[in-house]
Order: sequence, then C-alpha cells, then structure tokens
Amino acid sequence: MELDDLEDLFDDLGFDEPTPDQLYQMYGIFLNDIARNPIVLNGKTLKYNSNKSKHPICRGKAQAFEHIITRESKISGKRNFDRDRANKVHWIRPVLLNASDSRIKYFKRKNDKGQNQHFYWYQEKSFIIIIREIQPEILLITSFSVDKQEKYKFKKWYAEYRN
Repeated sequence: MELDDLEDLFDDLGFDEPTPDQLYQMYGIFLNDIARNPIVLNGKTLKYNSNKSKHPICRGKAQAFEHIITRESKISGKRNFDRDRANKVHWIRPVLLNASDSRIKYFKRKNDKGQNQHFYWYQEKSFIIIIREIQPEILLITSFSVDKQEKYKFKKWYAEYRN
C-alpha cells in the first residue's frame, strides 16, 4: 500500500470497542504485517511484545497489538480502546517500508529511561510510530494519531534532531 492510499480501516468503528469481526480483521492485519512478515529497518528485524494481553478487548493477543489499539488514560492509568489508533493498524507497515519518503519525518530521541527511540512521523496524516532500541534488536512500541498538543512537541523534537 502506498502512503497516498492510507485511509481509516473502518467507517463504522465504534468509540467504545470494535465488533468481534472488526477486532478479528485488525488482529489479522497486525499478524500479517508485523508478526508473520517481519519488517527490516537498517538491517535490523522489527520485533514486538508477543506476551499475552490481559486487557478485556485484547485478551490473549499480543501486548504490542494492545498498545496499537488502546491508549493509556492520564487519569486512571488504564488502557482504553482508541478508535483513531485502531483504525490505522494497517498504516504501520507502509509507513515503515516508505521511511525514506520525504513525507516521513524521522528522528531519534532518548525516552525518560535513557533508551533510544526512533520516531517515524507521517506529519501530513498526523500519524506516528515509535520503535525502541533493545540491543541488538529494535522493538515496536506503539503507533497513534498525533493530536494538536503532541504535534508541537514532535515538531520541536524533530527540529532538535535535525540541528
């Protein structure tokens, strides 16, 4: 899939949780795009957290998938279904495979724990993928739609990286 063709997966995805059929389709995409057909970036194979999720929506599925379709509440600390994230599960592979495209803003930054993280930001579609270095591997952490607040933060981080 080309970057220009990226659209939301479902027109009718609910805000509270996907239908069983939608969840099945989303997890199928995750398995096909990430688990069964590993992505190689700069000679390193992208790994993902395959531990089983205990989240009510994602129970028994990979924790990496849970992080792709849910978002942590700043208030409760619990992960809630995030319609925007879930609707873009099929964007991860094409964005990473087209990382050299000028529309993908790439930058590196250390997280709060001092770990190197790689950011692949498709700015015009407000979508970002975060990958962490876990030597000698790289690990998919999450992907999400970038809101206005985060947009300024990522713009600043991108500018700092470029300088």
